[in-house]
Amino acid sequence: MNVNNLFKPLITLKSPSQIWFILIAICLVNFMFNFYIGMSNIVLPTITEYYHTDVITATWISNIYLLTLTISVLFLGRIGGLWSRKKFFIIGTLLWVTASLLLYFSTSTNTLILLRGIQGLAAGFMASVYYAILDRTFPNERLGFALGFLLIALAGGYAVGPLVGGYIAAYIGWQTIFLAVIPFGLASVIIYLFTAQKPEADNDFELINKREEYKKQDPSASSSKLIAKILDYKGAILQAAGLFTLTYVLIVAQKFGFSPEDIALIVLALIFGALFVWVESKHDEPLFSFNVFRSLTFSAYITGLLLNYIVLYMALFILPFYLQKVIGVPVNVSGELISVVWFSAMIVSLLAGGLADRIGVRPLAITAGVSCIAATILIYTFGTTVDWYYVLVAFVILGFGYGFYQSPNNKMLLSVIPLTFKTQVSATMTLTKNLGSVFGNAFAGLIVATAIAQTALSGKLTLTGSQAASFMTGFERIFLFAAILSVLLLISSLDLDKYAGKYLSRYFKGYGDSGKSGSKEPKEPIQAELR
Repeated sequence: MNVNNLFKPLITLKSPSQIWFILIAICLVNFMFNFYIGMSNIVLPTITEYYHTDVITATWISNIYLLTLTISVLFLGRIGGLWSRKKFFIIGTLLWVTASLLLYFSTSTNTLILLRGIQGLAAGFMASVYYAILDRTFPNERLGFALGFLLIALAGGYAVGPLVGGYIAAYIGWQTIFLAVIPFGLASVIIYLFTAQKPEADNDFELINKREEYKKQDPSASSSKLIAKILDYKGAILQAAGLFTLTYVLIVAQKFGFSPEDIALIVLALIFGALFVWVESKHDEPLFSFNVFRSLTFSAYITGLLLNYIVLYMALFILPFYLQKVIGVPVNVSGELISVVWFSAMIVSLLAGGLADRIGVRPLAITAGVSCIAATILIYTFGTTVDWYYVLVAFVILGFGYGFYQSPNNKMLLSVIPLTFKTQVSATMTLTKNLGSVFGNAFAGLIVATAIAQTALSGKLTLTGSQAASFMTGFERIFLFAAILSVLLLISSLDLDKYAGKYLSRYFKGYGDSGKSGSKEPKEPIQAELR
């Protein structure tokens, strides 16, 4: 039987619903991602109790998924663009679902960590291509709405995840969270298999044409040599080594503090980073072209994206421990409270996506920055006892800080760079989000470890007396740091071209063009600024 005939698209390119079915398939996977992360975060305290392990191990269970996704996403994005983004997406989804099924049967923390790492790699297949697919599927005037709808799926997964995860852990068993996500992945695969996709959304023709040019220049070149020309595997290895080494140090230091060996590893990570930059500057088709940072707007908003995720994930990592270990609420109630953050983000996300198409990005980004500052200051003032309405207000505002920022930010990043860089920027956005998630988890664990012993958080008892006071010291430090990062986020959302572009343009050719449209992003990518 011919497989191509078996999966012949039922939704053709001529169908007006074609773009919406692709959006649904992508949204289902993104809902699955965050539904899963939301559930797993809320049951981390339960896992530490079940396996009698410490918070360091819990951090690895959370971070290994994000880490393997992060270090693979740039390289996988280029492979997907050369081969088929649709096939890449489907294969990654099936691998992810399979890993989730195996996780249900895991019997140790080591198995959990290994399978979560494999699952993160599988997530890289989908995460490396879906922004590029949406950007080439939707017209520019509808892109903001599509990204807003995508954010609803992301925030919806996070909102429902802690709620469902808390009840599963309390009444069924925390292992069942790994089965709860599988139907969403399978539904996405079925929808995508039977939906046609535009060729320009399925392939990166810029890379394909370059491969053909290299083949014409050297007809005798082997396939492996041509692949090495297009796929910068040396750069991929160096960036993976650098990110892994840095994250490893941040996690290990939570338990033992910074030792001379850790300082040496940080230096090694910096060396890997320097070598990565050097290799990229020499490669004909670099894995990552640093020319995109010649756009001040792009530089500011990609930095803001990183900061937004660091703030969010520091909060998401420590708040379940605060609610369960200090306030003493059950795991299911803790899940309900954390869900408030995501429900508020979900409510404003579609509004923000539509408004970005009408009034521009900057007013919404500034609103998000102010919301993050207000939320982190409010949470900083939490004590060992707190009024629930105060908690709810702070969580709602924190959700606003995420919901008002993401889809406008994504639209800006995709709007200010030329088509040549679409594949790279799509993967870079995913890398930045996941790097922010990894750093947020690691920073929160590292900061709280400066105030309280890790063993105190792995027991079943609620913290009282001096232990509760010690935890709150670490808790306050986390949100003080988060407030500082939120101020930087707000600064990155301002019209930096207006204030700094004229000075930077004296030294860097190309600065100063991308932000001259005021609060609105350019209608077409700025080609000149990246030359």
